Amino acid sequence: MRPAGAGWAVWRPAALATGAGLAVFVVGSAAEAVIIRGVHGNRRELEWLSDAVISIAVAGITYLWLHLKASRTRVLTLEREEIVIDEQLRLAAEIQRGLLPDVPQATRGFRWAARMIPAGRIGGDFYDFFQPTAGTVLAILGDVSGKGIPAALILSSLKTLFRTMARETVDPAAIAERISAALHEEHAGLPYATAIVARFETGPGRVAYVNAGHPPGYLLRNGTVSAAFESGGRPLGLLPGATYATANVELSPGDIGVLVTDGITEALEAGPMTLSRILGASGERLSARSSPAEICDDLLRAAAEGPGPTGALNVQDDRTVFVFAVEPGPAQ
Repeated sequence: MRPAGAGWAVWRPAALATGAGLAVFVVGSAAEAVIIRGVHGNRRELEWLSDAVISIAVAGITYLWLHLKASRTRVLTLEREEIVIDEQLRLAAEIQRGLLPDVPQATRGFRWAARMIPAGRIGGDFYDFFQPTAGTVLAILGDVSGKGIPAALILSSLKTLFRTMARETVDPAAIAERISAALHEEHAGLPYATAIVARFETGPGRVAYVNAGHPPGYLLRNGTVSAAFESGGRPLGLLPGATYATANVELSPGDIGVLVTDGITEALEAGPMTLSRILGASGERLSARSSPAEICDDLLRAAAEGPGPTGALNVQDDRTVFVFAVEPGPAQ
């Protein structure tokens, strides 16, 4: 419903301009009558022609001036609103960055690193890290469908759900099922989230995981790269009653695992080198230095230097990398 007085606000410049034109017409007619009598001209021909021209000109100028004044007022209002929105987005971005945990450089048997670069001020990628016991680590890497504020609103729920479920069980399938049910109950399938939920264990080293519609990860072992953590279930929250099955990967000292969101794979696949080729071409070097932080930085740099995704929209997606390395010792 339009607010009271909105109609008059629209017509006010035109009404004032018309009034100004009529006033000029009356005053001009009286002045011209005196001038015409003085010069003995044809009153009918001169009076109406000149009055009409002057009145129209004054009405037009008055209307343009009033319209410009109203436009400047609207522009100032929009600028104030934009400043408020920009400040809200800045605060939202700070809150979102606060949701990302400080991933420890190392725990017993593993070294870790994670990086996230949002496409805009607010992203839809997410990771979390939780250690219920000294020999067990739970981690999640997720990507919420959509972009901007709607996607970011789900992230706080996703973190809360993951932390809550991780305190109740260490089974990735059970965690994924409960998160999926809660998201679907709240949002009815839109938005949803793809994710990898994983449990890392030492002595012997292994990882149990669930892939909920997420891009597969890669495992570097002895200079070679192979696909791992492959998709095996529906995205979280997409369908009611979704169930998941836990898969296992045995780990050896020196293994490096690389998990990414689709912003990385799309950026690289648009160029001459895919993620698997990049990892394969530098597998020996990566295995030799075994630095998760450097691997994260290398992959983000490669994605930034690539041509980016192709298509009608050509919109860059959020880019996130999660890397772990198995250390000698308890993980053997």
